[in-house]
Amino acid sequence: MIDSPVRTINDVIADFLACKPSDKEVLGYFMPPAIQKRVRFLLDLNGEDELTSSEEEELDELARADDFVSLLKAKIKRRQRLSVS
Repeated sequence: MIDSPVRTINDVIADFLACKPSDKEVLGYFMPPAIQKRVRFLLDLNGEDELTSSEEEELDELARADDFVSLLKAKIKRRQRLSVS
């Protein structure tokens, strides 16, 4: 039996961007609820100093993905401000 591949956070973001979302859709984008739940779980473990090394790597990857989405949103907002001026 072949296991199906696990979707990574990068897959989730790439799928969203591949749909060519509008600026409004990007600005309104949030990570899917299942990922948000996982982040909260990992942050709780981190707060209790109970993260395994693989969970720590996962949390770091999720944080980098969140930083990327935040940067993307900031660039869109900046471009919108500049185009109004």
